[in-house]
Amino acid sequence: METAERICKRFHGYLLSGEYTGRIAAVTGEKLDIETSFGIVSVLNAGALQPFSCYVSGIQPFTAMNLQPGMDVLLDKKGIDIPDGEFSVDVTLAEDVDLSIECMVNLFLPVDISIRARYIHRIVERYSANEDLSLLIIDPNGAPELQQIRGALQELSAAFFEQDLPHIERAAARCSGFGSGVVPASDALLCGYMACFSCLSYALGRSRETVLGMTRAAAAGGVTNTNEQGSVALLQAGEGVVAEDVFQLLRSLFSDIPYTSLSAWGNRTAKGVNGVNILVGVSMALHDQYLKNAL
Repeated sequence: METAERICKRFHGYLLSGEYTGRIAAVTGEKLDIETSFGIVSVLNAGALQPFSCYVSGIQPFTAMNLQPGMDVLLDKKGIDIPDGEFSVDVTLAEDVDLSIECMVNLFLPVDISIRARYIHRIVERYSANEDLSLLIIDPNGAPELQQIRGALQELSAAFFEQDLPHIERAAARCSGFGSGVVPASDALLCGYMACFSCLSYALGRSRETVLGMTRAAAAGGVTNTNEQGSVALLQAGEGVVAEDVFQLLRSLFSDIPYTSLSAWGNRTAKGVNGVNILVGVSMALHDQYLKNAL
């Protein structure tokens, strides 16, 4: 039996409220995905804590264990059990980590927000690669192959600025499903965009209902044009739930936390799967929803 060190608080809440059955959906060296009645949940042994996941350390790669897609999984308040794989995770002593943006306290727009935004931009430049969407902010007028997604994102930004829910949903559908990856690149960008928009909105004093109404509309539109993994990521972002590195990055961005922390969390985010695309979304949301009108 493995012992989880940390667990997404929202995921833990589901486990504490009942008993569930599921099946293994995918196995990689660092991640075990389980399909349940309330969505995909994960067991991780590396990287940042993700929404609806728990973290265990000091174990061999999941691919080296007797774990195969399709195996039955039992989940309850004690944890996760895969009888046929002789694998289980005890979550009873795990630290709850709240990954909901709405739980952040004392968010505000610091006087140096434009400087903090430049830190994000420089991190994107540092980690940019051919397969990501970094050129959308590094060279906004170049990269003709990105013209279609660029136009769709401009429409989305206008819809968010106008707080027009039907328009947000239509525009998000045009933005999703673009690019390679298990989660398409543009879906990761949208997740970063929604997360930054949420933090910015709370810093400006908007209500939870207003903010969630818009991000849920974006998620609802996005899932109509992408794959299953992209849909999971978009729906989580629509509910304001993000990975821990993104959570800490945004908390550093909308505060007076030292630049060293902002850089550290930005670098950590960039090194993760689809991290650069998430940062592009953060940068675009901050620019389009605030900075370009404040300068």
